[in-house]
Formats: sequence, structure tokens, C-alpha cells
Amino acid sequence: MIEKRRPFLTHIILWILIPVILFPIIWIVSTSIRRDEAIFSTKLFSSRVSLQNYRDLIAPEKNIPALVQEMQSLILRTSPYDSWEEKRLKEVLLEDIEAFKGYLQETRDRYERAQSSFDNINLALSSRSNNIKEEVLVSLRELKEYLEKNVPVEESNEENLKIVLYQLLYPESYNSKLFIYLKEDLEKVSDYHINSPEDYEKALSALEKTYQISLGSLTELAQLEKKLEENSRNYGIARTEYEKIEEEILSISQILNSEVKSEITSLLEELKAVEIIKNTENKLVSLSKDTSPGAFTPPSLEVLNLLIENLSKYPDFYELSNSLREISSYLASYEETAEGNLASPYLVLENLYIETSPLLSRLEKNVNDIQEAEKNLIALKEENTLLKNQQELLREGIKKVEETLIPATRAEQVQIFIKKIEEQIAGIEEVTKFEELVSYCVSITKDLLNFVTSYIMDFGEDNLSSQIEATTNKLSWFNDYSTFSDRFNKFSKNLDTPLEKSNSLISDFEKKWADLLRASLNGEKVSVRELDELYNIIKTDYVNMVGSNISVVSRKAGDLMDTIPYRELKKDLNSVDKELFRINQIWTQKTKHYFLRWVKNSIVVAGVAALITTFVCSLAAYPFSRMRFWGRKYGILAMLLIQMFPSAVYMIAVYSLLNLLGKFIPLLGLDTLTGLTFIYLGNIAYNVYLIKGYYDTIPSSLEESAMIDGATRFQTFYKIVIPLALPILTVVVILTFMNIFNEFVFARIILQDAKNYTYAIGLWTFSSGPYQTEWGLFTAAALLGMLPMTVLFLSLQKYIVSGLTKGAVKG
Repeated sequence: MIEKRRPFLTHIILWILIPVILFPIIWIVSTSIRRDEAIFSTKLFSSRVSLQNYRDLIAPEKNIPALVQEMQSLILRTSPYDSWEEKRLKEVLLEDIEAFKGYLQETRDRYERAQSSFDNINLALSSRSNNIKEEVLVSLRELKEYLEKNVPVEESNEENLKIVLYQLLYPESYNSKLFIYLKEDLEKVSDYHINSPEDYEKALSALEKTYQISLGSLTELAQLEKKLEENSRNYGIARTEYEKIEEEILSISQILNSEVKSEITSLLEELKAVEIIKNTENKLVSLSKDTSPGAFTPPSLEVLNLLIENLSKYPDFYELSNSLREISSYLASYEETAEGNLASPYLVLENLYIETSPLLSRLEKNVNDIQEAEKNLIALKEENTLLKNQQELLREGIKKVEETLIPATRAEQVQIFIKKIEEQIAGIEEVTKFEELVSYCVSITKDLLNFVTSYIMDFGEDNLSSQIEATTNKLSWFNDYSTFSDRFNKFSKNLDTPLEKSNSLISDFEKKWADLLRASLNGEKVSVRELDELYNIIKTDYVNMVGSNISVVSRKAGDLMDTIPYRELKKDLNSVDKELFRINQIWTQKTKHYFLRWVKNSIVVAGVAALITTFVCSLAAYPFSRMRFWGRKYGILAMLLIQMFPSAVYMIAVYSLLNLLGKFIPLLGLDTLTGLTFIYLGNIAYNVYLIKGYYDTIPSSLEESAMIDGATRFQTFYKIVIPLALPILTVVVILTFMNIFNEFVFARIILQDAKNYTYAIGLWTFSSGPYQTEWGLFTAAALLGMLPMTVLFLSLQKYIVSGLTKGAVKG
């Protein structure tokens, strides 16, 4: 007998994988039915559930803002109401007025029910005020006892305790709260009995000695940091001065290397030219005729040599000094021949000397200054480095000391916290009213939360912090209830204003709408003040005074359903949430969308394209399967090759084609569903290949037998081949429909009008603009958009397996 093995490991793996795989679907479903916004919630499942998102998508409600806008459009006869008859306009106006009044009455009724539930909650909590008080006291006493038992006193020593106490009490005055909390510990470690400010000062002085021994380097560190700051400031000043001198040196260098160099180069070229002429004519040629020969006596070459000497000091001017040396050699040879008039070059050189002397003097001074500045910078930098090293050493030493103080610090912080809890317990014991108890508990919860946050930041998480967090979570419902109660009272107070104003304005409008409509029908320009004011009430008064409070109350009601320990109040909390949610739906203006039209557009486009594609492909695949002709083999391969190019390649070409076609055939132009359908017909080659592969599996003998009996080729095609090929045709329809239904890129490029959008573009709009935080609407739209494809798939599922296996994926 063969024993069947149980695949336990397989089952375990499947149980792990299934939740992971299905998690996105679970999140989409849960998000689509929740009232609170998933973007602001950390919960996967919410206790506040509603189908409102689906209602808004499938059958959007004509609420108060929509009614006001419609009544205004009816009176003014704007599109599409400009073509309506007077009778129809009056009927719709009367319906809208009655609907508006009905919404006002519904708002009052729902408010009364919410108020009744709110009163029930308050009454129930007030009636058990003593029990709640005892529960809070028990929680705080348990926390106090736990902390007293687990204070890490044994980890600290007396010296560390002195340092910690000094750090805590040094800034405090005598009889301050912190002093009272730590008085016992201070007397113990200082050996002083403290009964006066003088005793307090003496005790602190005794602790200061220990503090200075261990952490006296803190003072040294502060002085060091002050000195380092001053040194850094001096370094910055010196650096600025250095850069200023450097800029001046560069400026002088630029003048010498541009203007002066240009004059010297010009003179040198002139002398070289004279030298050439001299060599050819064997006589000295005057460089420049003086207007009064003999009026200028050439100076000696000392001026030139002095200029060369001054420039040679600086490496940047070697080229200039070399050029002047060449000039000097030329002039020396001319002096020896004593021929010609050399007044002009000497005059130029003397002018150059006069010009450059001040520059060179300034340059020399700046060079000396920058050298001094550089030495100063180096000294300051070295000093900064030394100070930083000292600072680092001091910090490391202080850090080590502070690490040894952590147990003592933690112990004292916990002791202080225990004293605060004792005060809070004493305060709660004196409370007599529930409102006072709530206020007191809110304060306690904040203190607990602040302490545990700072404790975790300073000492990390441990059993103490976990216990405090548990108590904080247990009392957190007081915060939620306080906010819930305050905001509900504000909502109750503020709701009367928009209700009364709206009721008065709609009554005034009801009296005069007939006259306004008649005037509008007669072509007169009319203004509806009442409707304008109504719209302002909705957009300002309601949003600012009522809507914001409703949102907070609803959210806190949902939180209280999860946190409040009294389950019997959940019904009333849910009632408050439900009624206020409905009031908000009545008054909140919603962004207009065309979701059902988008889905219809996608179904029409995808359906038509799928049917046409299947029809054309079924005809085109038959010759490739049954007939023999030139180019048959490589023709289908060429079609497949073209199909392999990504759609992004021909995106611009498709846009240009539709733009051109639209000028002659508007139905095939841009922003039309027919034009988009035409583009989607381009996926024919791949489907031809699929169907051809299936046709190949159908025996040709069936057709031959029919043709022997007198059937034509076309009759054998649609009476024999097509019925047998239904599975692959079904697969092509499904694949084409699904691809087109979800296609985004081409639809986004071609369609501009929101009414012409397909489902994919419409779904994209729900993730941007005014909808970008409304994940509930987005997920509901995603789920509804799945229905057409699901219905198509389920209705044709019997053909899918055979279509995919019998030739659909074979060549």
C-alpha cells in the first residue's frame, strides 16, 4: 500500500504567500469603503465604513451646492439649459427648491439625532464618573508602585548622585517644585538639614565641589569654545584682508602684463624692424624723426637697466624683463654707432619707467603685506587646529563622565516623575465633576506622553518606558473625548447661522424666481442675489464654521470607538459619526467628474477595436495558413518585426497623422474616440500570427471534403474554420479588449476634453489635482473599472484555455 505524503511545507508556503499576494486587493477594498482618509490613517481596517465613494462615482448626488449652481444656471439659462422650454425650466426649478428645503430639514433632523447621541454619551460618562475616577486612580497607583519598585537606584553611587542633583537644582530657587521633589535626596547627600534659603545655598555649595572635580572641564570647554569662536572670527578678518591684497596684486599684474607689455612689445618690434633695415642698407635708420632734431639728448641706459632690475624680482614678469633686455641690447648697439636720432625709444622707455615705478612700489608693498598676512593666517589656522583638538579631548572626557551619570540621572528623573504622579493622584482624589476629571486626565496624559518621549530619547526603551506607554494609551481616550466634546459644541453653536441664513434666502428666492425667469426668457440680464449669497454661505460660513469641526468630531468619534473602554457607547459614537458624515455630504461641494462616461468610452473604444481587430485578423490569417504565395513566410515575419518596435517610436507620427486626418475627416481627428479607435487597430500583425498558428492545427482535410461536396473556399472558411477557431478568436478579443481598456499613453496624448477621457485617463485624474488625497474615491474607481474586464473574462472563460493551448502560442 502506497501512503500518500502530506505536503505540509507546500501548504505553509502557500499560506504565507497568499496574504502577501492578496494584500494590495485587501488594501484597495478596505480603503474604498472607509469614511476616514486612508492617507491620514495608520490602520488597514477602519471602524468607519461607508459606500459613499461608490455612490459618488455611480450616481452622484445633487446636494446643496449642486442645487444652488443648477438653480442659478436655470435662471440665467446657461448651457445646456438655454434650449429648454419655459415649462421644463419651471418644473426643474420647483423640484430644486423643494429638494433644497428637504436638505435643510434633513440637516436639522440629523443634527438633532447627533445631539441626542452626544447627550447620551455625556450622560453615560457622567453617571459613571466615580467609576472612571477610580479606574484612573488605580492605573496611576499601579504605575507609581511599578516605578518605585523598579527605580535603578542600585546602579548609581553617591558621587554621581551629587553631580546629578547639582545639575538639576543649580538653576532652581528655594521652595521651587523641583526642589521640593528632590529635597530629601539633597539633604541625604549633602548632610544638611535644609530649612531656609541659606541652608539650600550651603547644600548646593557642598555639591558644587564634587561637580567641579568631575565636570569642571565644562567651564574650561565653554571658555575654549569662546576662544575658538573669537579665533575663527579673527581668521575670517585676516582672510578677508588677505584676499583684498591679493586682488590688488592681481590688478597691478594685469596692468603690467597687458598695457605695459603691449607698449614694450611694440617698441621691440620696431627696433627689430630697424635692425633688419640696418643690416640690409648697412646704415642706421632713425626710428622716428623728431620734429626738432637735437632737441632731446638720449639718456643713459641706467633707467632701462633699473626697470629691468625691478621687474626681474617677480617671476610673473620674466617675459617683460626679457623683452626689455632685448631692447637694451639694441639700444646699446645704436649708441655705439652714434648714428641716427634715438630720442623716440628713450622717450618711450622713460615714460614707461615713470608709469611703472609707482605700480612696482605698490606691488612691492603689497607683496610684503600679503606675506605677513599669509604668516598670520597660518598661525591662526594652526591655533584653530590646536583649539579644536583640545575641544575634542574635553568633549570626549565629558562624554565619558556623563555616561557614568546616566544611571543616577535616570533614577532622579524617575523619582521626580513619581512625585508628580503623587501630586496628580492627590489632585484627582479632590475632583468631583466629570468635566474636571476629563480636564485633569488630559493634562496627566500629556505629562505622561512628554515624560516617556524624553525618557526614550535620553535612555532608550525599556520596561519602565513600556509601562508608562501602556498607562498613557489606557488614558489616551480622555484626549480624544475632550477634543470630540469641544468640537461638537462648537459645531452645534455654529450650525444655526448657515441654516437660518439659507432658510431665509431660499424663501426670498422662492417668492421671486418666477419673475426672474420670465425676465431672463425675455432676454433681460438678471442677477440672483439670493443664490449668490447662498453659494457664499456654503463656501465660507459652512466650511470655516461647521465643516472643519465636523471633520474633527467624526475622526475623534472613530478613534473613541477603538479606544474608549466602554463598549456600550460605541452605538452612540457611531450614530454621531454617521449623522455628521451625512450632514457633511449634504453641504460639501464635490468636484464634478464623468466616471461612468469614462468607463463607457473605454468599453466602446476597446470593444469596437477588439471586434474589428479580430475580424480583420481572422481574414488576414487564413491566406497565411492555407494558401501558398510568394513572400508568405517572410511577409508575416516582416509584420511581426514591425510590431516589435515600441509605441513611443511612432507617437509623434500618430499625432501628426490624426491632426492631418482631422482637417478632412473630423471623426478621425484629435480628441475623438473614433480617432483613438483607429489608432488602436495597429496591433493587427501580432494577432494575425496568433490566429494563423491556430488555423494550422485545424486539419485541411475538413475543408477539402466540403469543397468536394460543392462548398466554395469562403464557405469553408466561415462555416468550418471560423466555428473551430472560436477559442483563439475569443482569446484575441479578450487580450485586445484588456490591453486597450487599460491603455494610457496614446489616450493621454490624443484626448483633451474631459468628457472624452477613457477609464485609464479618468483614473489618473483621481490621483492628482483635487482628488490627490481622496484615496477612497480612487480605489473605488479602480474596483469599479475592473468589472467590464471581469464580466468579459468570465463570460468567455470556456474558450480561453483551449485557445491558449491549441496553437495560440505556436508558430
